[in-house]
Amino acid sequence: MKQGGSSTATVVSEKNAAHTHRVAILDTPTVTEEVDTKLDVAREQLTALRRQQEELERQKSDLEELRRKQDEYARGKAEMIDNLTRSLATMEREQIQAQRVAELCDSTTDAFRDYLEQLQSINDTEWSSENVRTELSRALGVIENSRLEYNRARIKLDCLNPNAGQPTVPVETKPEGINWTDLTRYALLGAAASSPLILAGTIWVILLLAIKH
Repeated sequence: MKQGGSSTATVVSEKNAAHTHRVAILDTPTVTEEVDTKLDVAREQLTALRRQQEELERQKSDLEELRRKQDEYARGKAEMIDNLTRSLATMEREQIQAQRVAELCDSTTDAFRDYLEQLQSINDTEWSSENVRTELSRALGVIENSRLEYNRARIKLDCLNPNAGQPTVPVETKPEGINWTDLTRYALLGAAASSPLILAGTIWVILLLAIKH
């Protein structure tokens, strides 16, 4: 009886062990499920890395744009400071030069008007044999002074030399016709002015000849 009872217990024990082993196999995840889990985790990590890369790329672009603007600012500031400084200096010189030219134009205008009035006031038709020498000397002095003033003004004022800096082309000038009326009038005035001297000289020669004889 003991032998038979022992055999039965052994059979029951083997059945329980087999059942427990089957339950353990069913509860343990398969290799495929484990791989899928790891793959999902890897995908999530890769997605996060891609997002991080995109964020880094965006930050990189922002920093590059900021750097470009900083360089543009530095170059533009230096360029415009130099341009404006040189331009202001140039304009100040031009302003001083313009003021000097304006003052010179004012004084020259007054001088030109004065000489023009003097020349236009000369009335040579009223000259007589008694005052022709004096009037001619005075008129020639006015002409010479006005010529000197004009030449000085041409040296200082470019506006009086419109062709300054251009090559001069020789121009053939035709001899002007002789104004015989004025020439005759001046000759007569000269002769009239010199006639007292000629008459005195003639009388002096006659007296010398009479004394010798």
